[in-house]
Order: sequence, then C-alpha cells, then structure tokens
Amino acid sequence: MGIPRALRPAYNDFVSSDGFIYGFDESFFCCVDAATGKRRWKAGRYGHGQVLLIADQRILLVISETGEAVLVSARPDQHEELGRFQAVNGKTWNHPAIAHGCLYVRNAEEIACYKLAVVP
Repeated sequence: MGIPRALRPAYNDFVSSDGFIYGFDESFFCCVDAATGKRRWKAGRYGHGQVLLIADQRILLVISETGEAVLVSARPDQHEELGRFQAVNGKTWNHPAIAHGCLYVRNAEEIACYKLAVVP
C-alpha cells in the first residue's frame, strides 16, 4: 500500500498505529484511516515537522519545523495536544530519537537531551 492521497508529507514522515496513519499533509498534521485512505482529522500547524510514535502509551511526539516538541494523543476521533515545549531553536527538520530514557532533538545549530520521566 502506498501513502494515501490524503497525506502529502514533505519528508515522507508518518507512523501507523491501530489501523490509522498519522503524519503530515503539507504543514498540517493529520490522521488517515489506513483501510479506506479517508482523512479522519487535519489539525495542528507544525510546519514540515517530524513524528515519532510512542506505541506503548499511544502518544505521538511531533517535532515542529520551529523546534517545538508537541505530544499528541494517537486518537483517530480527534486531534488532542497533551503538551508542548520549545526543544531547540531554529529551523528543525531532523527526526527526534528516544534512547536510554532520554529524548534527543537536534537541528543544524544545536542538540538537546531531555531526561524522560517514567510513568507507572
């Protein structure tokens, strides 16, 4: 299966969870039903950002083009932001990474490491 027409990512960046695809349609974030290719919602102006799925918590970590880290609930029924913070400054097109309990965010000018809290 190819990328549905309802999803036009600038950097071929999307994730799949429970039969739904989350990713970018140009500079908007959206959710698409993988079986039908129909868009469920389109919201969140994050520029040409990147997304990472935290599968065990059904949370999407979106890094906006301006360096903001945004937590979005992986829900097909609605776009729900859970929180956000400025992770790095400036144009950011690099993928985030999570390793050994830390979130790493970088761009051409800087890199930042954030210790993640363990939630029982």
